[in-house]
Amino acid sequence: MKPFQWSQMLIVLSLFMLVGCAKVTPPVSEEIHSPPATFALPQRIEDLAGAWEYKDTAGEGVITLDAEGRGAYEWEDGRFQTLSLEDRTWTGVWIQEGNDREGGFKLTFSDDGSVAHGNWWYTRIGEDHDPLEPGGTFSMSRSSAHQMAQ
Repeated sequence: MKPFQWSQMLIVLSLFMLVGCAKVTPPVSEEIHSPPATFALPQRIEDLAGAWEYKDTAGEGVITLDAEGRGAYEWEDGRFQTLSLEDRTWTGVWIQEGNDREGGFKLTFSDDGSVAHGNWWYTRIGEDHDPLEPGGTFSMSRSSAHQMAQ
């Protein structure tokens, strides 16, 4: 072969190698890569309406609150009621008919409003209205299913 033909062949082979090694990225579906859920810091009790995921040392579950900040949860036939929402502080009470207990809670929202962390305590266990049981910590976060529905 002539020198000119070798150089042409090398160019063609180089092009084949470049095309064969090129990374081809398929189109991205908007359903798969939707933007992250946005949260807003609740300002009024009505802003708490919707599904919330709670987590504590005993377990986790979902509470759906109405526009007055009230809702029910499965553990021991529990009920949840908001008393106030001021600045980033959420306070309320809980009642568990299933084990004859009730108490209070106080949560503080994160800066972006996506989660609230705090404490719960007992105010009554059966007939004992001054129980020594300490309670514990828990968190509430807006349910991702709720965010998708908005």
